[in-house]
Amino acid sequence: MAHSPEHVEEFVCEDCQVIHAGTPVQSSSGGHAFEPPESCGVCGGSEMVPTENWVHQQE
Repeated sequence: MAHSPEHVEEFVCEDCQVIHAGTPVQSSSGGHAFEPPESCGVCGGSEMVPTENWVHQQE
């Protein structure tokens, strides 16, 4: 059986718009979930939005 790679969830900093990779955490189903970083490594901002929601956040 071929392994299907997981896609890392990405988050956008609301303050400076830098994209960060989510931190993998083990989920109860045995797979991985991804959490946003606690703060932006560039500006120190703490508000992160998943990239798929970024366009909707700006409307």
